[in-house]
Amino acid sequence: MKRMIRLLLVAGMLAIMATAALATDQLVSLYVGDKLVKCDPSARVRDGVAYAPLRPAAEAVGMEVEWDPGTAAASLCAPGRCVLPIKAGQGIVVNGGLLIPVRLLGQALGRAVSYDPKAKAVRVK
Repeated sequence: MKRMIRLLLVAGMLAIMATAALATDQLVSLYVGDKLVKCDPSARVRDGVAYAPLRPAAEAVGMEVEWDPGTAAASLCAPGRCVLPIKAGQGIVVNGGLLIPVRLLGQALGRAVSYDPKAKAVRVK
């Protein structure tokens, strides 16, 4: 009986921790210029960092994504140039999709990034 109670307590604590971890994500809209970028999974702010799905964000700024499974890194490429690889460890995985910090994307592409908390929107200029 005591073992069962301990298991229930541990399961309850794990459920609370998992719920708290999920609650830290605030879903936001992603804009490139004035265009809303539809993303799945959604762009989000987690622990003060804005993340967006790599492929939709890159394609919205005219880049293609080349994934190298051997190094677990993606290169963002446009005709005639590729930017430094972005490693999977630099982002977060949500529902099987790699989300990277939007600021990292902006720096890689030489674009300004801003966050509007009132509109719950991340903007890439």
